[in-house]
Order: sequence, then C-alpha cells, then structure tokens
Amino acid sequence: MIRFPILESLSIDGYGLYPGTPRKPGLETRFLPGLTLVLGANGLGKSTLVHLMYRMCTGLADIAGLAGGPFGSRQVDISVISPRERRTFAARVNDSAKDAVSTLTFRIAGVQFSLARELRTFGLVSLSINGEERRPTEEEFQNAIVTAAGIQNFADWILILRYLVFYSDDRGSLVWDPDAQRHILRLLFLSKKETQKYVTLESEVLQRDTTFRNLRATLSRQERELKQDELAVTSRSDLETSIRELTRFQANEEQQLEELQGQLNQMDADRQTARLAALQAEDARESAYRAVEHQRLLTIKAAFPGPQESAAYILSQLMAGDHCLVCDSNVPAIAAELRSRIDQMRCLVCDSPISPEDTASVTQEDIDSAKGRLKAADVRLEATKSSRVAAEERYQEAMIRLRGLEASTAERNVELDRLAEQLPDGEKEIRARRSEYNQLRSRLRIMEEELVEAKASHSRYISRVNVKIAEQREAIKAAFDRYATEFLLESCVLTWTSHKVKVGQTGSPVEFSVFKIDMTGTDFDSPVRRSSADEVSESQREFIDLAFRMALVEVAGEEGLGTLVMDAPEASLDAVFAPRAADVLTRFGDPGLGNRVILTSNLVEGQLVPTLLSRAGITDRTNPRIVDLTRIASPTAALRAHRDEYEQAISELFTREAS
Repeated sequence: MIRFPILESLSIDGYGLYPGTPRKPGLETRFLPGLTLVLGANGLGKSTLVHLMYRMCTGLADIAGLAGGPFGSRQVDISVISPRERRTFAARVNDSAKDAVSTLTFRIAGVQFSLARELRTFGLVSLSINGEERRPTEEEFQNAIVTAAGIQNFADWILILRYLVFYSDDRGSLVWDPDAQRHILRLLFLSKKETQKYVTLESEVLQRDTTFRNLRATLSRQERELKQDELAVTSRSDLETSIRELTRFQANEEQQLEELQGQLNQMDADRQTARLAALQAEDARESAYRAVEHQRLLTIKAAFPGPQESAAYILSQLMAGDHCLVCDSNVPAIAAELRSRIDQMRCLVCDSPISPEDTASVTQEDIDSAKGRLKAADVRLEATKSSRVAAEERYQEAMIRLRGLEASTAERNVELDRLAEQLPDGEKEIRARRSEYNQLRSRLRIMEEELVEAKASHSRYISRVNVKIAEQREAIKAAFDRYATEFLLESCVLTWTSHKVKVGQTGSPVEFSVFKIDMTGTDFDSPVRRSSADEVSESQREFIDLAFRMALVEVAGEEGLGTLVMDAPEASLDAVFAPRAADVLTRFGDPGLGNRVILTSNLVEGQLVPTLLSRAGITDRTNPRIVDLTRIASPTAALRAHRDEYEQAISELFTREAS
C-alpha cells in the first residue's frame, strides 16, 4: 500500500504577502481531519498559498514540463528547478522575502516530517523526522520521503503530489490522460521491485531508441556527403592534420557562441525587467517622499498662521534641503532636528508639544502613515537596485565572453580558408571515410537488433503488469461509482480498456491497460465513450477527474487515507452541481476517516461554500477550520476600498441557507 501525505500544520513568518494581524502576525493554521477552507478575494494569495504548500513538499525538485499539459511519452526524471522558479515567492513582495520562513508539518503513516524553508530562494532551513533533527539537505529530505511513502524514487513522489494530492490551477487531467494514468497505476499497484523493473525496461528502450535514431540520421547525412565528394575525388596533404585540429576547436567555440547568444537574450530580458522595476521603485519612493514633505509642510503652515508665512517658508525650505535662506549656510543637523520635531508634533521653535487643535486636519497618524509608506518604498528601491546591478553584471560578463569568442572564431576562419586553398586533389580521405561509414553501418544493424529485443522484453513485461493492476480494477470502479454517482445526474461508468503507446519513435506501439470514461448525455440513452475532457461540461470534467483521484487514494492508500488540496473548485459549478460537489468533498473529507480536504475559495455567489460549511458544522469565521485571508493577507486596493462589502459577503457565506 502507498502511504499518502497527511498535512497537519503550516506557518509562514516574515512574509509581506501574509502579514497577519497585530495580535497574531504571519499565517499559522492547523489542518484538522475533514475540511479546511481558505477564504479570500482576488489577489490575496490563495493560489500562492497552494503553490507554496506544494513546493514545501517537493523542495527544489520537479519533473520538467509536467504542469498543465498532457503527460506524453516523457521519462519520469526529476530535475532541479530554475533560479527563476526558486525566486517565485520572493518576487511577490517588496523586500524579496529576505527574512521570510515557511514551516510545514505533515505525516506519512507513522512518520512525521517538519521542515522549514526560507522563501527568498526556498532552501531548507531545518528538517526533523519524528522529532529528530536531520541534516537540512534536499538529498536527506528526498531519501526520507521515499522510504516513508514506500515508493521507488522521488520522481514518483512528485507524481503523487501532482495527480493525487494537489488539484491546483495548473492541474492536468488524470482520467483523460492515459500516459499520466499508466504511471500512476504502476506506482500505486506494483511493488518497489516491479516498479524498478518497469522503469528500467522503459528507460532502456527510450535510450536505445534515441541512440539508434541519432546514429541513423548521422549515417544518412554522411552518405549524402560521401556521394557528393566521390563525384569530385580529392586527396589530402599534410595540411589535413592542421585543418582537422582547427576545425575541431572551431566547432567547439561556435557551439559555445551559439549557446551564449541564446543566454544573452534571456539575460537582456532580465536586465530590462530589472531596470524597469528599479525605475518604478524610484518613482514610488519619490512619490512617498513628497507625501512626507507635504504632511510636514501642512503642519508648519498650521503652526504659523497669518503674518508668520515667511517664517514658515524659511523653515520648510531648511527642512527640505538642509539650506538656510537667511545666512546661506548648509546645516543638515539643524534640518534633521527640525524634521524630528515636526514628525513628533512638537513646536519647531521651542520644542513644545503642539495641540491637535493648532494643526487643523493634520494628525500624528497622517505623518506616521506617510513615513511608513516612505520606509516601505526605500526597502523596495534597495532590493530593485541590487537586482538591477546583478543583472547588469551578468550581462556585461557574458558580453565580454561573447566578444572574445567572436574574435577567436573569426581569426580561425581566416586561417582555415588559407589552409584549405593549399590542399591538393586526392582520394585517400574519401576512402577512409567510406571505410568508417561501413563500420558504422554494421554497428547500426546490431543496434537495431538490440532495440527490437529490448522492445519485445518491455512489451512482455507490460502484459504481466496489466494483469497485476487489473486485480484492483473492480475496487477502483466501485469507489469511483460512489463518488461520481453523488455528483453526476448522468450515468458514468469507469471502463478498464487498452491504450496503445509508442515507447520511443520507432517500432510498434505497446498496449497498456488504463481506465476510460463511458457516460450518458442529452442525446445518448446508454453510456458512450468520452475520449477527451472536451466531450463533457466543465463542471463534469473537474469532478469526474476528482472522483477518479479520490477512488485511487481510497483503494491504494494505506487505510485509504490522504489529503486533497484544491484551488477554487467553485468556478465551473452551477446551482445544481454546487451542492452535489459539496457532498462529494464532504464524503472524502469525513473527519471520522482522518482525511484532509483543503479548499480555497473566492467570495462568490453559489451554494458550494455554504453547503460545505453546513456539512462541516462551521458557523462563523473564527472556527479553526477557516483561514481568512481578508484578515491575514496584505490587503489589495479593492479590499481597502470596499472592506465593508467584503465583510458582508463573508458574513453571508455563514448565514446563507445551504441546499
């Protein structure tokens, strides 16, 4: 049995997107058995929170190109995420998340993991397993996960997270993606030894297929070149060695030049982005500074009414530019002292407290607010300046390397042209090339025979695997029926059938057994095959796939336990489907079973959220199962402007009658 992760708690400290409240800074929540609902409006970080939890579980590893699209025939190999991806969370806040740390606790069967990552680059800060501190390295984390989950490798862990735990905004289909499905079925229902053989045989076929095709393409090119050269036979002199050596160096540097030119395009784009960010930050800082000066000027004018306007003008100019208009002296210390007095609402002349009545509408809160915005603008400006300097340095270093390569390759081209003009006619080289070609041709025939045998071994093993996985098909179909029947009005049947896949680009396809969907509809009295997600409605598509995932977790998971993290499921649901969807989620997230269902939701009309709250017995927003981003997250302009309306919308969620 596979052991799925059970998320238990999450805390985020020092991150500007989730500042929290004065009484409870940051974001901290426990995921109790059953439902946890993350409420928020657009821009408050719901999807970011889901992505953060996913990245906490994967660390710096992922399967390249897996997000969003179909699985395809890719090899299931992990790679290190790019520096840009590592800065995903830092890019969302002014201070680049320099002090932000996230801590996630989850359990895999009897093993509890607690890990902390700093959000600037997402590196591990700490790692403990069952309370025992471990080395905070990705290798230590990955090895412990593989052992606890009972899987073959960390790539399979990522597949579990992608297709069975996290149902996020870049989610790919499982029930309608047979290539993804066959990998999920083999990791769920084969032993570690069987999975190892499955992966090894497929990897061997793919590698042999790639090598065979590359050699075949090379030979085809060589054959064309030989035929052309044999029409105009030439022989080579002693210049041959020099030319070959120079040509080898030239090919190497030209490849470096091509790669560097590609990198420069991205570096230039990064540089321009950094420049724009710095300019925007400078503009924002200047605007904030002017706001502070404006508040100070209002205070001065209020304190010097009537005939004293000249004095007010002199003092305001002294505070703004450190320069005395009376004696023409530069006095920064005096200017700083005056700014300090005005910021503390004290008299500029005698340092006595200024009565609020004396400053009309200008308050200490106004000044503090303006200074706070200025401080935030200073932090952002410093961060963008550092990013801009780093981007410029990387670009200039690359340009120096580029110019050096361009100069050396140009000089070598001149030398090669000079030597080529000295070559006499002859046929010795062509005879040698023909001999080499014939040897490679023999090698290609041997490789083709080895590839055919590897494909045959793989196909025979897949036939046995299909039988092994088929032993679970009735249990999966029964679990799917329980979830799908609650949601769908049409009859929907999970059918065990074959799917032909070409492993590699040569030879015959291999038959893998997978599940497909047969369903009734408006014009179909009996179920018909729905071969793609486009053949059903959007709401049906989402929850058919969800029912299939739930069924797999129930059948394959140890004690049927798992966690489902779903981002904004209500978008595609109408008034009929919303309460039915709530019942499906409630069944899976029954607190008595121990499963966790973590949902994010906008403050939208509809019955999904009210029904979920009713089923879970949640009556107000203070319930520990509610993560209220309208109070925890940094407010958007819309939330600041319409706070009362958002508060009313949240209140209505808890009072709206559930279907």
